[in-house]
Amino acid sequence: MSKYEWDLLSKLVAIDTDSTSRKNYNEIVDLLLEEIGKVGLVAEKVVDAKGIPHVLVRFPDVPKDVKKIVFLTHYDVVPAGEGWEFDPFKPFIKDGKLFGRGAADDKSNIVAALAAFREVLEEKVPLRVNPVLVIAGGEETGEGEDFFRKIEGDICVVLDSGCEGLSIGASGVARLNVRVIGRQAHSAYPFKGLNAIYQASKIVAFIEEVAKETEKKVLSRFYAPTHYEHVPRRISVTMINGGVAANIIPAECNLLIDVRTIPEENAEKAAEELKTTIENYAQENRINVEVKAKTFMDGWYTTDEEVIRKFREILEEVLGCGVKVVVELGGTDGVFMIDRMPVIQFGTMREDNNIHGKNEFVYLEDIEKVKKFVKKTITSSF
Repeated sequence: MSKYEWDLLSKLVAIDTDSTSRKNYNEIVDLLLEEIGKVGLVAEKVVDAKGIPHVLVRFPDVPKDVKKIVFLTHYDVVPAGEGWEFDPFKPFIKDGKLFGRGAADDKSNIVAALAAFREVLEEKVPLRVNPVLVIAGGEETGEGEDFFRKIEGDICVVLDSGCEGLSIGASGVARLNVRVIGRQAHSAYPFKGLNAIYQASKIVAFIEEVAKETEKKVLSRFYAPTHYEHVPRRISVTMINGGVAANIIPAECNLLIDVRTIPEENAEKAAEELKTTIENYAQENRINVEVKAKTFMDGWYTTDEEVIRKFREILEEVLGCGVKVVVELGGTDGVFMIDRMPVIQFGTMREDNNIHGKNEFVYLEDIEKVKKFVKKTITSSF
């Protein structure tokens, strides 16, 4: 990793771009515009309808009648939170890692792409595509969706994922709210009430068993980047809320269930299936429930086999080894692009990078991998 790369990444990580408050958005955009201009690339600031600034990076000259490849990154980060062993906005390098909030998600990918663009320009390597780097804001909160949906191109490369394989898709998301209804009473007379928390605990235990069986039975044909062999549907109880006072038997307890669907299935159908399963169990066990399901997004995957083959060739050449084709366990911004172009994903994030957690870091070697991948992509024919 060059001095240019770690210096720039350190500058970016040092700016707290908390997405929940749109903190320092203009400051980081101004820094990017300055840095991009220094190396001879063309930068354009675009402010969307929500007032969020984004940066588009292009080469001063590109060949005509070639594919436009959009590289998608983002500069905003989730809040640092508590419990860090160091200041999350004073980045440092140790043991081949750079530490700080946003180091992996997603500022290292910005730096890797810019470094690749810079090297191609300086080395005067012929471009074989029309590359555009999009450095967006509002990604972590979903506020950038409208901006993403207006981006046009022939192929999108999302630089906001893992480096365990060539990613061509992502999981879908649905959620269920389960309202468990009991009967309120004074806690000195529990026999007069029906404890909704106790009833909800039965639902939770049931969902845990359903989740285990579902992971064995509902499997994608695509490989997972980590942990699983093939991506399964995953079900998790993620929130519980019940009780109003220490001396009251609760009449209500609410559960939130998160469902991550495989790319091939309809998220709404999967949610309704689980809703029916819970309702049937509750009826059989005389538990009073109200279940509501909400779909957030379907999973998706790229179907263009030629594009997949080409990027697999590029990545295998860069890494010097075979590469498996995977789909993401979570969601990505590729969902906003797949309706109009094939989407490929590769990035600096590994399972142990602590993204969205305390003590986030990125492996320096992974930044080099992404840089080489971008560089090879923009100097290859499509």
